[in-house]
Amino acid sequence: MKKNILVLVTLFMIIIAFSSNNVISISDARQLKDLQTVTVRGIVTVEPGPYDVNIIIIQDKTGGINLYYRGGQFENVNRGDLVEARGYIWTHRNNTELVLESDNKSHYYKIISRNNPLPNPIKIKTKDINKEEYEGMFLETEGKIVKIDKYDVRKIFIDDGSGKGMVFIRENTGINPALFKTGINMKVVGVLGQYMSAYELWPRDMKDIVVDDVFPPEVKTYAIRDNSIYIEFNEPLNEKSIIANKSIRILKGNIKNVELLRNNTIIKIDLETIPENFKLVLRAISDKKGNKTSMKIIPVNKEKDSYSNKVLFDNYHGQTAGNADWVINGAYSDFADAVRNLGLSVNEIKENLDENILQMYKILVIPEPNKPFKEEEIAAILNFVKNGGSLFIIADHGNSDRNGNGWDSPRIFNTFVETFGFKFVGDDLEEAPLKYVYKDEITQGIKNIGVWNGSSIKILNKNVKVLIANSEKKPYMIVTNYGKGKVVAIGDSSPFDDGTGDTSDLLHNGWQWGNDAQLAINTIKYLMK
Repeated sequence: MKKNILVLVTLFMIIIAFSSNNVISISDARQLKDLQTVTVRGIVTVEPGPYDVNIIIIQDKTGGINLYYRGGQFENVNRGDLVEARGYIWTHRNNTELVLESDNKSHYYKIISRNNPLPNPIKIKTKDINKEEYEGMFLETEGKIVKIDKYDVRKIFIDDGSGKGMVFIRENTGINPALFKTGINMKVVGVLGQYMSAYELWPRDMKDIVVDDVFPPEVKTYAIRDNSIYIEFNEPLNEKSIIANKSIRILKGNIKNVELLRNNTIIKIDLETIPENFKLVLRAISDKKGNKTSMKIIPVNKEKDSYSNKVLFDNYHGQTAGNADWVINGAYSDFADAVRNLGLSVNEIKENLDENILQMYKILVIPEPNKPFKEEEIAAILNFVKNGGSLFIIADHGNSDRNGNGWDSPRIFNTFVETFGFKFVGDDLEEAPLKYVYKDEITQGIKNIGVWNGSSIKILNKNVKVLIANSEKKPYMIVTNYGKGKVVAIGDSSPFDDGTGDTSDLLHNGWQWGNDAQLAINTIKYLMK
Protein backbone atom coordinates (compact mmCIF):
# COMPACT_ATOMS: atom_id res chain seq x y z
CA MET A 1 0.00 0.00 0.00
CA LYS A 2 2.75 2.43 1.01
CA LYS A 3 4.62 1.49 -2.16
CA ASN A 4 1.56 2.30 -4.30
CA ILE A 5 1.13 5.65 -2.57
CA LEU A 6 4.81 6.44 -3.14
CA VAL A 7 4.47 5.63 -6.84
CA LEU A 8 1.41 7.88 -7.14
CA VAL A 9 3.16 10.75 -5.36
CA THR A 10 6.19 10.36 -7.62
CA LEU A 11 4.01 10.40 -10.75
CA PHE A 12 2.18 13.46 -9.46
CA MET A 13 5.45 15.28 -8.88
CA ILE A 14 6.65 14.39 -12.36
CA ILE A 15 3.42 15.73 -13.87
CA ILE A 16 3.76 18.95 -11.89
CA ALA A 17 7.39 19.33 -12.91
CA PHE A 18 6.53 19.10 -16.57
CA SER A 19 3.38 21.22 -16.48
CA SER A 20 2.85 24.86 -15.62
CA ASN A 21 5.95 25.17 -13.39
CA ASN A 22 8.11 24.39 -16.39
CA VAL A 23 6.62 27.16 -18.54
CA ILE A 24 9.05 29.99 -19.34
CA SER A 25 8.53 33.28 -21.09
CA ILE A 26 8.73 33.39 -24.87
CA SER A 27 11.57 35.92 -24.76
CA ASP A 28 13.60 33.53 -22.57
CA ALA A 29 12.77 30.63 -24.88
CA ARG A 30 14.01 32.60 -27.89
CA GLN A 31 17.43 32.98 -26.22
CA LEU A 32 17.96 29.22 -25.93
CA LYS A 33 20.22 27.28 -28.25
CA ASP A 34 18.82 25.05 -30.98
CA LEU A 35 17.42 21.67 -29.92
CA GLN A 36 16.78 22.75 -26.33
CA THR A 37 13.35 21.56 -25.16
CA VAL A 38 11.07 24.16 -23.64
CA THR A 39 7.43 24.83 -22.71
CA VAL A 40 5.80 28.20 -23.43
CA ARG A 41 2.38 29.80 -23.28
CA GLY A 42 0.90 32.55 -25.39
CA ILE A 43 -2.14 34.00 -27.13
CA VAL A 44 -2.61 32.84 -30.72
CA THR A 45 -2.14 35.79 -33.05
CA VAL A 46 -2.07 33.66 -36.23
CA GLU A 47 -4.24 30.55 -36.43
CA PRO A 48 -3.44 27.50 -38.60
CA GLY A 49 -4.11 28.24 -42.26
CA PRO A 50 -2.77 31.68 -43.26
CA TYR A 51 0.85 30.50 -43.11
CA ASP A 52 0.03 26.76 -43.31
CA VAL A 53 -2.01 24.18 -41.41
CA ASN A 54 1.02 23.26 -39.29
CA ILE A 55 2.05 26.81 -38.32
CA ILE A 56 0.64 29.11 -35.64
CA ILE A 57 2.10 32.19 -33.93
CA ILE A 58 1.70 32.84 -30.21
CA GLN A 59 2.66 35.84 -28.12
CA ASP A 60 2.96 36.63 -24.40
CA LYS A 61 3.92 39.88 -22.66
CA THR A 62 7.60 39.34 -23.50
CA GLY A 63 7.63 38.22 -27.11
CA GLY A 64 6.20 36.09 -29.90
CA ILE A 65 7.26 32.87 -31.60
CA ASN A 66 6.43 30.69 -34.59
CA LEU A 67 5.15 27.20 -33.63
CA TYR A 68 5.89 24.61 -36.30
CA TYR A 69 4.19 21.19 -36.06
CA ARG A 70 6.46 18.85 -38.03
CA GLY A 71 4.56 15.98 -39.61
CA GLY A 72 1.16 17.07 -38.33
CA GLN A 73 -1.23 19.97 -38.18
CA PHE A 74 -2.87 22.10 -35.51
CA GLU A 75 -6.50 21.19 -34.94
CA ASN A 76 -9.25 23.41 -33.51
CA VAL A 77 -6.89 26.31 -32.73
CA ASN A 78 -8.22 29.85 -33.21
CA ARG A 79 -7.02 33.41 -32.82
CA GLY A 80 -7.35 34.47 -29.20
CA ASP A 81 -6.79 31.00 -27.76
CA LEU A 82 -4.30 30.74 -24.90
CA VAL A 83 -2.08 27.85 -25.95
CA GLU A 84 0.58 25.94 -24.03
CA ALA A 85 3.11 24.09 -26.17
CA ARG A 86 6.19 21.98 -25.62
CA GLY A 87 8.86 21.36 -28.23
CA TYR A 88 12.41 22.35 -29.07
CA ILE A 89 13.91 25.61 -30.27
CA TRP A 90 15.13 25.62 -33.85
CA THR A 91 16.51 28.31 -36.16
CA HIS A 92 15.07 27.78 -39.63
CA ARG A 93 16.75 30.02 -42.17
CA ASN A 94 17.41 32.53 -39.38
CA ASN A 95 13.80 32.50 -38.14
CA THR A 96 13.47 31.24 -34.54
CA GLU A 97 10.79 28.56 -34.16
CA LEU A 98 9.40 26.19 -31.57
CA VAL A 99 9.21 22.80 -33.28
CA LEU A 100 6.70 20.17 -32.20
CA GLU A 101 7.29 16.75 -33.74
CA SER A 102 4.23 14.57 -34.29
CA ASP A 103 6.13 11.39 -33.34
CA ASN A 104 7.66 12.80 -30.13
CA LYS A 105 5.50 11.83 -27.14
CA SER A 106 6.92 14.62 -24.97
CA HIS A 107 5.84 17.30 -27.45
CA TYR A 108 2.32 18.66 -27.23
CA TYR A 109 0.05 21.66 -27.48
CA LYS A 110 -3.14 22.29 -25.54
CA ILE A 111 -5.77 24.99 -25.30
CA ILE A 112 -5.79 26.63 -21.86
CA SER A 113 -8.62 29.08 -22.58
CA ARG A 114 -10.47 30.58 -25.53
CA ASN A 115 -11.70 33.96 -26.78
CA ASN A 116 -8.96 35.97 -25.08
CA PRO A 117 -8.34 39.50 -26.41
CA LEU A 118 -5.52 39.66 -28.92
CA PRO A 119 -2.46 41.70 -27.95
CA ASN A 120 -2.56 45.18 -29.45
CA PRO A 121 -0.19 45.44 -32.41
CA ILE A 122 2.99 47.34 -31.61
CA LYS A 123 3.19 50.45 -33.80
CA ILE A 124 6.59 50.75 -35.46
CA LYS A 125 8.36 52.75 -38.14
CA THR A 126 8.85 51.01 -41.48
CA LYS A 127 12.61 50.83 -40.86
CA ASP A 128 11.90 48.85 -37.67
CA ILE A 129 10.65 45.94 -39.78
CA ASN A 130 14.37 45.14 -40.08
CA LYS A 131 14.93 44.75 -36.32
CA GLU A 132 15.52 41.34 -34.76
CA GLU A 133 13.91 42.41 -31.47
CA TYR A 134 10.45 42.38 -33.09
CA GLU A 135 10.67 38.91 -34.65
CA GLY A 136 7.54 36.90 -33.83
CA MET A 137 5.64 39.98 -32.59
CA PHE A 138 2.31 41.34 -33.79
CA LEU A 139 3.07 44.73 -35.37
CA GLU A 140 1.47 47.64 -37.21
CA THR A 141 3.09 50.10 -39.58
CA GLU A 142 2.24 52.39 -42.48
CA GLY A 143 4.10 53.81 -45.44
CA LYS A 144 4.16 54.43 -49.16
CA ILE A 145 4.86 51.50 -51.47
CA VAL A 146 8.23 52.41 -52.96
CA LYS A 147 9.12 49.12 -54.65
CA ILE A 148 7.61 45.79 -55.71
CA ASP A 149 10.09 43.06 -56.60
CA LYS A 150 9.74 42.43 -60.33
CA TYR A 151 10.70 38.76 -59.94
CA ASP A 152 8.48 38.11 -56.92
CA VAL A 153 5.52 40.49 -56.58
CA ARG A 154 4.83 39.12 -53.08
CA LYS A 155 7.78 41.23 -51.88
CA ILE A 156 6.46 44.74 -51.30
CA PHE A 157 8.65 47.48 -49.83
CA ILE A 158 7.09 50.37 -47.92
CA ASP A 159 8.69 53.53 -46.48
CA ASP A 160 7.32 56.19 -44.11
CA GLY A 161 10.45 58.32 -44.51
CA SER A 162 12.44 56.44 -41.85
CA GLY A 163 13.67 53.73 -44.22
CA LYS A 164 12.07 50.93 -46.18
CA GLY A 165 10.90 47.57 -44.86
CA MET A 166 9.45 44.53 -46.60
CA VAL A 167 5.84 43.31 -46.45
CA PHE A 168 5.74 39.73 -47.70
CA ILE A 169 2.50 38.14 -48.93
CA ARG A 170 2.55 34.47 -47.92
CA GLU A 171 0.86 32.13 -50.36
CA ASN A 172 -1.91 30.76 -48.11
CA THR A 173 -3.29 34.15 -47.03
CA GLY A 174 -5.52 34.60 -50.08
CA ILE A 175 -4.13 38.12 -50.57
CA ASN A 176 -3.77 39.04 -54.24
CA PRO A 177 -0.44 40.90 -54.74
CA ALA A 178 -1.75 42.28 -58.05
CA LEU A 179 -3.86 44.75 -56.07
CA PHE A 180 -0.81 46.74 -54.95
CA LYS A 181 1.09 49.37 -56.94
CA THR A 182 4.08 51.58 -56.25
CA GLY A 183 3.16 55.07 -55.13
CA ILE A 184 0.12 54.21 -53.02
CA ASN A 185 -0.04 54.21 -49.22
CA MET A 186 -0.24 50.91 -47.33
CA LYS A 187 -1.23 50.37 -43.70
CA VAL A 188 -0.55 46.83 -42.56
CA VAL A 189 -0.62 44.67 -39.45
CA GLY A 190 1.04 41.28 -39.22
CA VAL A 191 3.73 39.20 -37.59
CA LEU A 192 7.42 39.82 -38.20
CA GLY A 193 9.42 36.89 -39.51
CA GLN A 194 12.82 36.32 -41.03
CA TYR A 195 13.93 34.44 -44.12
CA MET A 196 17.71 34.19 -44.43
CA SER A 197 19.00 37.77 -44.14
CA ALA A 198 15.66 39.46 -44.86
CA TYR A 199 13.09 40.53 -42.25
CA GLU A 200 9.50 40.33 -43.46
CA LEU A 201 6.18 41.57 -42.10
CA TRP A 202 3.56 38.89 -42.76
CA PRO A 203 -0.11 39.99 -42.95
CA ARG A 204 -2.59 37.19 -42.22
CA ASP A 205 -5.34 38.08 -44.70
CA MET A 206 -6.68 41.01 -46.70
CA LYS A 207 -8.30 42.48 -43.58
CA ASP A 208 -4.79 43.20 -42.28
CA ILE A 209 -4.11 45.61 -45.15
CA VAL A 210 -5.54 49.03 -45.93
CA VAL A 211 -4.37 50.69 -49.14
CA ASP A 212 -5.21 53.81 -51.08
CA ASP A 213 -6.83 52.43 -54.21
CA VAL A 214 -6.43 54.93 -57.02
CA PHE A 215 -5.81 52.45 -59.83
CA PRO A 216 -8.44 51.09 -62.21
CA PRO A 217 -8.81 47.32 -62.72
CA GLU A 218 -6.39 45.69 -65.15
CA VAL A 219 -6.81 42.81 -67.59
CA LYS A 220 -4.66 39.83 -66.58
CA THR A 221 -5.45 37.51 -69.48
CA TYR A 222 -8.21 36.55 -71.89
CA ALA A 223 -9.19 33.50 -73.87
CA ILE A 224 -11.71 32.38 -76.49
CA ARG A 225 -13.63 29.16 -75.93
CA ASP A 226 -16.45 28.02 -78.19
CA ASN A 227 -18.51 31.19 -78.83
CA SER A 228 -17.43 32.98 -75.66
CA ILE A 229 -14.64 35.32 -74.60
CA TYR A 230 -13.34 35.13 -71.02
CA ILE A 231 -11.50 38.17 -69.62
CA GLU A 232 -9.76 37.85 -66.25
CA PHE A 233 -9.09 41.01 -64.19
CA ASN A 234 -6.71 41.58 -61.30
CA GLU A 235 -9.49 42.55 -58.86
CA PRO A 236 -13.29 42.27 -58.40
CA LEU A 237 -15.37 44.49 -60.68
CA ASN A 238 -18.43 46.60 -60.00
CA GLU A 239 -21.21 44.66 -61.70
CA LYS A 240 -23.12 47.87 -62.48
CA SER A 241 -20.27 49.00 -64.75
CA ILE A 242 -20.53 45.91 -66.96
CA ILE A 243 -22.94 46.84 -69.75
CA ALA A 244 -23.04 45.01 -73.08
CA ASN A 245 -22.49 47.20 -76.14
CA LYS A 246 -21.60 50.14 -73.90
CA SER A 247 -18.75 49.41 -71.50
CA ILE A 248 -18.02 46.26 -73.53
CA ARG A 249 -18.12 46.23 -77.31
CA ILE A 250 -17.07 43.73 -79.93
CA LEU A 251 -16.28 45.24 -83.29
CA LYS A 252 -17.52 42.88 -86.03
CA GLY A 253 -19.45 40.77 -83.51
CA ASN A 254 -22.84 40.64 -81.83
CA ILE A 255 -22.97 40.21 -78.05
CA LYS A 256 -25.70 37.84 -76.83
CA ASN A 257 -24.98 37.89 -73.10
CA VAL A 258 -22.49 39.17 -70.50
CA GLU A 259 -21.98 37.74 -67.00
CA LEU A 260 -19.49 37.99 -64.16
CA LEU A 261 -17.77 34.88 -62.75
CA ARG A 262 -15.32 33.97 -60.00
CA ASN A 263 -16.18 36.64 -57.43
CA ASN A 264 -16.60 39.26 -60.18
CA THR A 265 -13.03 38.89 -61.48
CA ILE A 266 -13.92 37.25 -64.82
CA ILE A 267 -16.19 38.65 -67.52
CA LYS A 268 -17.75 36.05 -69.81
CA ILE A 269 -19.02 37.46 -73.11
CA ASP A 270 -21.23 35.20 -75.26
CA LEU A 271 -21.33 35.94 -79.00
CA GLU A 272 -23.42 34.57 -81.83
CA THR A 273 -20.22 33.70 -83.69
CA ILE A 274 -16.53 34.49 -83.14
CA PRO A 275 -14.92 36.45 -86.03
CA GLU A 276 -11.45 35.39 -87.15
CA ASN A 277 -10.02 38.79 -86.20
CA PHE A 278 -11.76 41.50 -84.21
CA LYS A 279 -11.26 44.21 -81.63
CA LEU A 280 -12.49 43.99 -78.03
CA VAL A 281 -13.27 47.45 -76.63
CA LEU A 282 -13.45 48.02 -72.85
CA ARG A 283 -14.48 51.40 -71.53
CA ALA A 284 -15.27 52.80 -68.06
CA ILE A 285 -15.23 49.42 -66.31
CA SER A 286 -14.80 50.08 -62.59
CA ASP A 287 -13.65 48.20 -59.51
CA LYS A 288 -15.51 48.06 -56.19
CA LYS A 289 -14.08 51.46 -55.19
CA GLY A 290 -15.18 53.24 -58.35
CA ASN A 291 -11.84 53.44 -60.17
CA LYS A 292 -12.62 53.31 -63.89
CA THR A 293 -10.63 52.11 -66.85
CA SER A 294 -10.08 54.45 -69.75
CA MET A 295 -10.82 53.08 -73.20
CA LYS A 296 -8.83 49.90 -73.86
CA ILE A 297 -8.78 48.26 -77.31
CA ILE A 298 -7.55 44.66 -77.46
CA PRO A 299 -6.89 43.06 -80.87
CA VAL A 300 -8.11 39.45 -80.72
CA ASN A 301 -7.38 36.54 -83.05
CA LYS A 302 -9.72 33.56 -82.92
CA GLU A 303 -6.95 30.96 -83.28
CA LYS A 304 -4.04 32.62 -81.47
CA ASP A 305 -6.10 33.64 -78.44
CA SER A 306 -7.95 30.36 -78.11
CA TYR A 307 -7.87 28.54 -74.78
CA SER A 308 -6.38 25.62 -76.74
CA ASN A 309 -3.08 27.53 -76.92
CA LYS A 310 -2.86 28.32 -73.20
CA VAL A 311 -0.99 26.49 -70.42
CA LEU A 312 -1.51 27.11 -66.69
CA PHE A 313 1.06 26.20 -64.00
CA ASP A 314 -0.16 25.80 -60.43
CA ASN A 315 1.76 27.96 -57.93
CA TYR A 316 -0.59 27.95 -54.96
CA HIS A 317 0.00 24.61 -53.30
CA GLY A 318 3.45 24.85 -51.74
CA GLN A 319 5.47 24.69 -54.96
CA THR A 320 8.22 26.76 -53.28
CA ALA A 321 8.14 25.02 -49.87
CA GLY A 322 11.51 23.99 -48.46
CA ASN A 323 13.92 23.14 -51.26
CA ALA A 324 11.15 23.14 -53.87
CA ASP A 325 11.12 25.86 -56.50
CA TRP A 326 8.78 24.46 -59.13
CA VAL A 327 7.60 27.79 -60.55
CA ILE A 328 7.89 29.40 -63.96
CA ASN A 329 10.13 32.21 -62.73
CA GLY A 330 12.30 29.82 -60.73
CA ALA A 331 13.57 26.28 -61.29
CA TYR A 332 10.91 25.62 -63.95
CA SER A 333 11.73 28.73 -65.97
CA ASP A 334 13.43 26.74 -68.75
CA PHE A 335 10.38 24.48 -68.87
CA ALA A 336 8.11 27.52 -69.26
CA ASP A 337 10.36 29.02 -71.95
CA ALA A 338 10.27 25.73 -73.88
CA VAL A 339 6.46 25.82 -73.79
CA ARG A 340 6.46 29.42 -75.05
CA ASN A 341 8.81 28.38 -77.88
CA LEU A 342 6.04 26.07 -79.05
CA GLY A 343 3.95 29.19 -79.65
CA LEU A 344 1.84 28.72 -76.53
CA SER A 345 0.85 31.18 -73.80
CA VAL A 346 2.06 30.37 -70.27
CA ASN A 347 0.54 31.68 -67.03
CA GLU A 348 0.65 30.66 -63.37
CA ILE A 349 -2.06 30.76 -60.72
CA LYS A 350 -1.56 31.78 -57.09
CA GLU A 351 -5.16 31.26 -56.02
CA ASN A 352 -7.55 28.36 -55.56
CA LEU A 353 -8.30 26.44 -58.73
CA ASP A 354 -11.87 26.52 -59.99
CA GLU A 355 -13.71 25.68 -63.19
CA ASN A 356 -14.04 29.31 -64.30
CA ILE A 357 -10.26 29.69 -64.39
CA LEU A 358 -9.55 26.25 -65.83
CA GLN A 359 -11.91 26.64 -68.79
CA MET A 360 -9.58 29.40 -70.04
CA TYR A 361 -6.76 26.83 -70.50
CA LYS A 362 -6.09 23.63 -72.43
CA ILE A 363 -3.33 22.30 -70.14
CA LEU A 364 -2.98 22.40 -66.37
CA VAL A 365 0.49 21.55 -65.02
CA ILE A 366 0.65 20.70 -61.30
CA PRO A 367 4.31 20.47 -60.20
CA GLU A 368 4.87 18.70 -56.86
CA PRO A 369 2.35 20.26 -54.45
CA ASN A 370 3.07 20.44 -50.72
CA LYS A 371 -0.32 21.79 -49.68
CA PRO A 372 -3.43 19.62 -50.18
CA PHE A 373 -6.21 20.63 -52.55
CA LYS A 374 -9.62 21.59 -51.22
CA GLU A 375 -12.60 19.41 -52.14
CA GLU A 376 -13.96 22.05 -54.51
CA GLU A 377 -10.55 22.29 -56.22
CA ILE A 378 -10.45 18.52 -56.73
CA ALA A 379 -13.95 18.64 -58.24
CA ALA A 380 -12.80 21.42 -60.58
CA ILE A 381 -9.71 19.44 -61.68
CA LEU A 382 -11.73 16.28 -62.37
CA ASN A 383 -14.37 18.18 -64.35
CA PHE A 384 -11.65 20.03 -66.26
CA VAL A 385 -10.19 16.75 -67.52
CA LYS A 386 -13.57 15.07 -68.00
CA ASN A 387 -14.66 17.93 -70.27
CA GLY A 388 -11.56 17.77 -72.48
CA GLY A 389 -8.76 19.42 -70.52
CA SER A 390 -5.24 18.03 -70.32
CA LEU A 391 -3.49 17.48 -67.00
CA PHE A 392 0.25 17.01 -66.36
CA ILE A 393 0.92 15.70 -62.85
CA ILE A 394 4.46 15.93 -61.48
CA ALA A 395 5.01 14.17 -58.13
CA ASP A 396 8.06 13.33 -56.02
CA HIS A 397 9.28 10.57 -53.72
CA GLY A 398 7.60 9.48 -50.51
CA ASN A 399 8.38 11.48 -47.36
CA SER A 400 9.09 14.57 -49.47
CA ASP A 401 6.98 16.68 -47.10
CA ARG A 402 8.90 19.92 -47.61
CA ASN A 403 6.84 22.10 -45.27
CA GLY A 404 6.33 19.50 -42.54
CA ASN A 405 2.51 19.61 -42.62
CA GLY A 406 2.16 15.85 -42.94
CA TRP A 407 1.38 16.00 -46.67
CA ASP A 408 3.85 15.00 -49.39
CA SER A 409 2.99 15.09 -53.09
CA PRO A 410 2.13 11.36 -53.42
CA ARG A 411 -0.38 11.65 -50.57
CA ILE A 412 -1.81 14.88 -51.99
CA PHE A 413 -2.24 13.50 -55.51
CA ASN A 414 -3.68 10.24 -54.19
CA THR A 415 -6.69 12.18 -52.91
CA PHE A 416 -7.96 12.24 -56.50
CA VAL A 417 -5.75 10.40 -59.05
CA GLU A 418 -7.32 7.00 -58.33
CA THR A 419 -10.27 8.38 -60.31
CA PHE A 420 -7.92 8.30 -63.31
CA GLY A 421 -6.91 4.68 -62.66
CA PHE A 422 -3.57 4.92 -60.85
CA LYS A 423 -1.96 6.01 -57.58
CA PHE A 424 1.51 7.00 -56.40
CA VAL A 425 3.28 4.38 -54.30
CA GLY A 426 5.28 6.94 -52.30
CA ASP A 427 8.54 4.97 -52.44
CA ASP A 428 11.95 6.32 -53.47
CA LEU A 429 13.34 5.44 -56.91
CA GLU A 430 16.77 6.52 -58.08
CA GLU A 431 18.08 5.44 -61.48
CA ALA A 432 19.71 7.32 -64.33
CA PRO A 433 19.08 6.38 -67.01
CA LEU A 434 15.88 4.45 -66.41
CA LYS A 435 16.02 1.05 -68.10
CA TYR A 436 12.62 0.82 -69.78
CA VAL A 437 11.33 3.48 -72.16
CA TYR A 438 8.30 2.11 -74.01
CA LYS A 439 7.33 3.18 -77.51
CA ASP A 440 4.77 5.98 -77.61
CA GLU A 441 4.16 9.38 -79.13
CA ILE A 442 5.37 10.99 -75.88
CA THR A 443 8.60 8.94 -75.77
CA GLN A 444 9.50 9.36 -79.43
CA GLY A 445 13.23 10.11 -79.64
CA ILE A 446 13.63 9.60 -75.89
CA LYS A 447 16.43 7.29 -74.70
CA ASN A 448 17.95 8.65 -71.49
CA ILE A 449 15.63 9.75 -68.67
CA GLY A 450 16.65 10.05 -65.02
CA VAL A 451 14.88 9.78 -61.71
CA TRP A 452 16.61 11.32 -58.69
CA ASN A 453 14.44 10.32 -55.74
CA GLY A 454 10.97 9.80 -57.18
CA SER A 455 7.86 7.73 -56.62
CA SER A 456 6.77 4.74 -58.63
CA ILE A 457 3.15 4.47 -59.81
CA LYS A 458 0.66 1.67 -59.15
CA ILE A 459 -1.62 0.89 -62.10
CA LEU A 460 -5.27 0.37 -61.11
CA ASN A 461 -6.93 -0.25 -64.50
CA LYS A 462 -6.02 -1.38 -67.99
CA ASN A 463 -6.61 2.05 -69.57
CA VAL A 464 -3.40 3.36 -68.00
CA LYS A 465 -0.34 2.94 -70.23
CA VAL A 466 3.17 2.81 -68.78
CA LEU A 467 5.63 5.06 -70.65
CA ILE A 468 8.78 4.67 -68.55
CA ALA A 469 9.81 2.18 -65.84
CA ASN A 470 12.91 1.39 -63.82
CA SER A 471 15.04 -1.76 -63.96
CA GLU A 472 12.54 -3.55 -61.70
CA LYS A 473 9.76 -2.57 -64.11
CA LYS A 474 8.18 -0.25 -61.56
CA PRO A 475 6.14 2.32 -63.54
CA TYR A 476 7.55 5.84 -63.29
CA MET A 477 5.64 7.73 -66.00
CA ILE A 478 2.16 6.93 -67.34
CA VAL A 479 -0.52 8.27 -69.67
CA THR A 480 -4.27 7.74 -69.62
CA ASN A 481 -7.60 9.25 -70.64
CA TYR A 482 -10.49 10.40 -68.46
CA GLY A 483 -13.73 11.44 -70.10
CA LYS A 484 -12.77 13.64 -73.05
CA GLY A 485 -9.42 14.64 -71.52
CA LYS A 486 -5.87 13.35 -71.07
CA VAL A 487 -3.66 12.78 -68.05
CA VAL A 488 0.11 12.31 -67.95
CA ALA A 489 1.84 11.63 -64.63
CA ILE A 490 5.49 11.33 -63.62
CA GLY A 491 6.98 10.44 -60.25
CA ASP A 492 9.79 13.01 -59.89
CA SER A 493 10.09 16.79 -60.13
CA SER A 494 13.86 16.84 -60.69
CA PRO A 495 13.96 16.07 -64.45
CA PHE A 496 12.42 19.47 -65.20
CA ASP A 497 14.47 21.39 -62.62
CA ASP A 498 16.87 23.77 -64.40
CA GLY A 499 18.81 24.71 -61.25
CA THR A 500 17.95 28.43 -61.49
CA GLY A 501 15.66 28.76 -58.48
CA ASP A 502 16.25 30.35 -55.08
CA THR A 503 19.99 30.32 -54.30
CA SER A 504 19.22 29.00 -50.81
CA ASP A 505 17.51 25.89 -52.24
CA LEU A 506 19.29 22.63 -53.05
CA LEU A 507 18.29 22.24 -56.68
CA HIS A 508 19.19 19.58 -59.24
CA ASN A 509 19.72 20.55 -62.86
CA GLY A 510 17.89 17.66 -64.46
CA TRP A 511 16.73 19.79 -67.40
CA GLN A 512 20.19 19.58 -68.99
CA TRP A 513 20.55 15.83 -68.39
CA GLY A 514 19.87 13.26 -71.12
CA ASN A 515 16.52 13.73 -72.83
CA ASP A 516 14.66 15.22 -69.84
CA ALA A 517 13.94 18.52 -71.57
CA GLN A 518 12.71 16.80 -74.73
CA LEU A 519 10.41 14.60 -72.64
CA ALA A 520 8.75 17.71 -71.22
CA ILE A 521 8.33 19.19 -74.71
CA ASN A 522 6.92 15.93 -76.10
CA THR A 523 4.45 15.76 -73.22
CA ILE A 524 3.16 19.28 -73.80
CA LYS A 525 2.83 18.65 -77.55
CA TYR A 526 0.78 15.52 -76.86
CA LEU A 527 -1.44 17.24 -74.31
CA MET A 528 -2.15 20.15 -76.66
CA LYS A 529 -3.74 17.87 -79.28
